[in-house]
Amino acid sequence: MTLPNEEVMQLLNERFVVGARNIERDAHVGMSHGYRPDQTAVGTTNGAGGRNVQLLVLAHDQTVVHALPGFWHAEDLLAELRLALELHRLHVDDSLPADQKRVMFATLHRAHLRRHGDAAARRGAWQDFDVGHELARAEREPRDTVTTGPNGHRTVKTIPQLVHERLLARPFLPLADFGMEEFVDYGRPWYDNNQGLDKGRRFSRAEHANEERERAEQKERELAQRLADKAERAAKKKGKPRAETGGGWASDPF
Repeated sequence: MTLPNEEVMQLLNERFVVGARNIERDAHVGMSHGYRPDQTAVGTTNGAGGRNVQLLVLAHDQTVVHALPGFWHAEDLLAELRLALELHRLHVDDSLPADQKRVMFATLHRAHLRRHGDAAARRGAWQDFDVGHELARAEREPRDTVTTGPNGHRTVKTIPQLVHERLLARPFLPLADFGMEEFVDYGRPWYDNNQGLDKGRRFSRAEHANEERERAEQKERELAQRLADKAERAAKKKGKPRAETGGGWASDPF
């Protein structure tokens, strides 16, 4: 995340209890190379590398108050953290019924997008390889990452819009029910902006998790194809004309 920023660090230190967890073994983790301490990280865009790093804001009861996948510019991260504080106040307010909290939850997200969405989107343009990956997937399966115009032309949503739409579908869910795999499923699983020959260390556990995911997805595709083929054969068989006999005896065609 974009943490080496004085204002971001001050807000985190004053208003949050900060912790970290290694997600290298998690099923949703993306692929990358690691930077060494003597390497300089290159600049990137909001939401880039969403499988590789996530910032979760949790309430004391492990409810997900806010979630940000990937890397974010400091000014946008500050706005999102301040939104998280508003959402947390809403979550712990016992004077409000659950249905009213859900309405206010959605209102806060939509108001945030109106105030900050355009600026965050300009700093969060998709990587070209991610755009190509998403548009190709949208040709094969329904995707919430794209919009389709009247002429059938598909364009990707901005990453802030996508993130907040997915959060709107997860109002104050427990961490165990949040569905991180689906939440960070956009763009390529592989993300790496390291330049030159020195790529840093490899993450073998993440590679293994990605191999397992690819095998599972391949099995799902093969099963779907088998079911489609079976349905097609059944439809052809149903429409095929039948020769029937009466009384147990084959009829004489002559």
